[in-house]
Amino acid sequence: MKRVSILNDVIGPIMRGPSSSHTAGPWRIGRIVRDLLGEKPTEVTFCFHPASSMAVCYHDQGSDLAFVAGILDRDLTDPEFPRMLEIASSKNIKVSFKLKTFPEADHPNSTLIEATGEKGKKLTVHARSIGGGSIEIASINDIPVKITGDRYELILILDPSTKREDKEELFATLRNWDKEAKRIAVACNVAFYASSPIEPPAGISNKFGVISSYLTKPILFPLKGKEAFTDTSELLSLAEQKNMTLGEAALFYEESLLDVSATHLNEEMDKRLKVMLESVRIGLTSKDLPMKLLTSTAWRMYESEKKGKLFIGGVHSRAATRALAVMHVNSSGGVVCASPTGGSAGVIPSILSTLMEDFGLDKKKVLNALWAAGAVGLALARRSTFAAEVAGCQVEIGAAGAMSAAAVIEAAGGTAKQACDAAAIVFQNIMGSVCDLVQGIVEIPCHTRNAALASQALLCADLILGGYENFIPLDETIDAVHSVGEMLPAELRCTSRGGLACCPSAQKLPRKDLNSTP
Repeated sequence: MKRVSILNDVIGPIMRGPSSSHTAGPWRIGRIVRDLLGEKPTEVTFCFHPASSMAVCYHDQGSDLAFVAGILDRDLTDPEFPRMLEIASSKNIKVSFKLKTFPEADHPNSTLIEATGEKGKKLTVHARSIGGGSIEIASINDIPVKITGDRYELILILDPSTKREDKEELFATLRNWDKEAKRIAVACNVAFYASSPIEPPAGISNKFGVISSYLTKPILFPLKGKEAFTDTSELLSLAEQKNMTLGEAALFYEESLLDVSATHLNEEMDKRLKVMLESVRIGLTSKDLPMKLLTSTAWRMYESEKKGKLFIGGVHSRAATRALAVMHVNSSGGVVCASPTGGSAGVIPSILSTLMEDFGLDKKKVLNALWAAGAVGLALARRSTFAAEVAGCQVEIGAAGAMSAAAVIEAAGGTAKQACDAAAIVFQNIMGSVCDLVQGIVEIPCHTRNAALASQALLCADLILGGYENFIPLDETIDAVHSVGEMLPAELRCTSRGGLACCPSAQKLPRKDLNSTP
């Protein structure tokens, strides 16, 4: 089972839109490649398989800018983000993007990166953006690794003439740091690979016999502790034994896993909450956010609801409109919090904003609700994926709706089991939802799906609170969701080659950012 952190992998990262797989993930990959290179890059080439999702939308979704921001060691929320290619050029870094086949392409977001440093160091890195901003570095110069950004990772290449006793001494030092350190044959050389959540011994890369090394530092919270539970059944048992709500159990889990105090964890979660609420505010007050296909309408809908112009209106409509507002910000390249992804970034903020604005909940209760949402996302991340490229829209916007339903139950004072049941029935309702983004852009139908799932989260929470019994538990439901997702053809998984993306009207929509037809 995967080791998953709520702050690292579920609620966050704070990012620029429109897609966590295509902006946050590439930024993390670029940042790690810069670390591995260990010197200023002079030339970097990013290669995408022609049949991949990345090939279709790397430019329209800002992956090119995000990769380069990481290579430049610039923050993903940097105000100069749209200029990253120009900035790289001004620093005499040659950057190029190519479509080509390569045998390592085993994921829709696989990328092969070829980098050269100013001192002549060369890297070939196979990386994957696997959903929600999470990434994997799979190989470095053909050395198999698994780098996810939450540990120190160290590779030492040894001169083949190094004495056996010197090799054993060095390997013993590594084993004291990482008891699972490995020996790897690399061409005619020997390599040692080790990783740990704590820093490596000082000067180890300069030991006798080491001819080259690669070191990357954590860009996420290191996982220094142990999981308090491994599945939802254990979570519910813990909650019952300790009289915890779902949010309290999730916070306890994160505290145990990261070995970080609950106070500090709540401070980190509060940063995410502030970004969420600010994205709602911006989306509801801006009339001209620069999207590629859509025009800002959330502000108009919000005003119409307040004036009683809607047929039904009320809290469901307000929540839906707030979700739409966040997605406007996301699609304009604004700063949002992936929750769990960029393409689903509107649902949870809308629910939290609604809990505060319409129900008067204080920050402490809203943070608990956000932790409860994180517990559901944790269950999905362990058993499945947040990547629509792998399992369709159900694991992005559907997941956000399920997480939000759990947040509502938490806010209402419900039990951990009720929160998980509410999440399960949202998943059951959205199962099979395809990812058919029009023109490869996270706008149609993503915006209205975020709005609809915000409303559905409230509805499903009420169903459970009102007495509906869910007989298929959350983990089993997630397994079914994943299975269905894998049955979807590639055309319906974020490639824009099926569904609404193929409708004549969709293909004829003019691009506002290009001032032309597609």
